[in-house]
Amino acid sequence: MRFQPDRNYLSNDNIQTPRPLARAVVEALRPSGRVLEPCAGGGAFLSVLPADSLWCELREGRDFLVWEGQVDWIVTNPPWSKIRAFLRKAFAVADHVAFLMTINHAWTRARLRDAREAGFGIRQILLFNTPKTFPQSGFQLGVVVYTRGYRGPIELRELPGDW
Repeated sequence: MRFQPDRNYLSNDNIQTPRPLARAVVEALRPSGRVLEPCAGGGAFLSVLPADSLWCELREGRDFLVWEGQVDWIVTNPPWSKIRAFLRKAFAVADHVAFLMTINHAWTRARLRDAREAGFGIRQILLFNTPKTFPQSGFQLGVVVYTRGYRGPIELRELPGDW
C-alpha cells in the first residue's frame, strides 16, 4: 500500500464511492426526513438512501449549485475541487450536511468561517480507509457531518473495513 501522495496526480472530480462504503456511511448516519444526494454519480449513496430521496447530477442536467428547495439532510461525495461552493450551497438548503472528503478540507479558515457564519458546527467525523479506487493522496478521508445550530464536541468514529 502506498502512503505517499502521487506528485504527478491530476485532479479528477469523478471519483465514485464504493457501494459498501456508501452503505456503511448511511447506516452510521441514519438520515431521515427529506434527503438530497447532490452529486449522484453512479448512484452509490442514492441506492442506500431512503427511496424517496432527491438527487442532482450535473452530467444529467441537474446542477446542485442552482437547485432550489430545502431538505433535512445532504449526503454526498462532492467534487473536491469545488468543496467550498458545495458547502456554502449545502448550508443554505439543509440542516445536516454529510460530505465525504479529505478531512483537511474541513479545517481551512475560510471553510470554518463559512460554517460558523451559516450557523453550522461539525458534529461528527467518520474516518475510514481510503478506497482502493480513490487517489492515494496521503490525507485522511472521512465523512464530515455539519449540523445547523450545533456547538458541542466533535464525535470521532471509525468505519471499519477495506473498500
